[in-house]
Amino acid sequence: MTLDHARRLLDQGMPVLETALEVGMSGPGRLHDLFVTHEAMSPGNYKSRGAGLVMRHGFHVSPFGIALVMTTDRGLAGLAFCDVGGERAALADMTGRWPNATHVEDVAATAPFAARIFDPRRWRREEPLRVVLIGTDFQVRVWEALLRIPPGRAKPYSTIAAEIGAPRASRAVGAAIGANPVSFVVPCHRAVGKSGALTGYHWGLTRKRAMLGWEAGQAAG
Repeated sequence: MTLDHARRLLDQGMPVLETALEVGMSGPGRLHDLFVTHEAMSPGNYKSRGAGLVMRHGFHVSPFGIALVMTTDRGLAGLAFCDVGGERAALADMTGRWPNATHVEDVAATAPFAARIFDPRRWRREEPLRVVLIGTDFQVRVWEALLRIPPGRAKPYSTIAAEIGAPRASRAVGAAIGANPVSFVVPCHRAVGKSGALTGYHWGLTRKRAMLGWEAGQAAG
């Protein structure tokens, strides 16, 4: 597809699937979903900032640059992105969220998660990806709302705020989305401004556009 044209349409608020059709892709086809089962850590676990947790991490190649995958014995706990040379900053960003955890580099442990996340052929309802959400009660509610947005769709922050029963908290919702530690899987890239414009993304707007475009490609595949 013509990338610049697609970007303009997305910036104007056109849904991803309509954008795919507009720029000449074959059609929506069968849209795969990344089926996720999740659990939230207790308030005590959150307050302790990871004390007693062993978190394993590893860097892996992904469609959106280098992916930093973080896991606990309960499942996926972190997913971040960076470009070559930005690995140290990305790791500091993510480990700083759980300063009292024991952080261990273990690429062998995180590789199966990376393979599962970025291979649409493995997005099966019968093989759900287990995700551990570590945040405040409000943040977890926002992240759960993001999980309800289907691939190829987007929602304004104000709509998400209304869905969680806090219609005047759009700014707080935006902050919670920005703090999402499990990027892509918990799809913060599907949150947009009230006008439909693509707004700030913790890992860069270019990467956000790439994710939406990649999902459009999966829809048309």
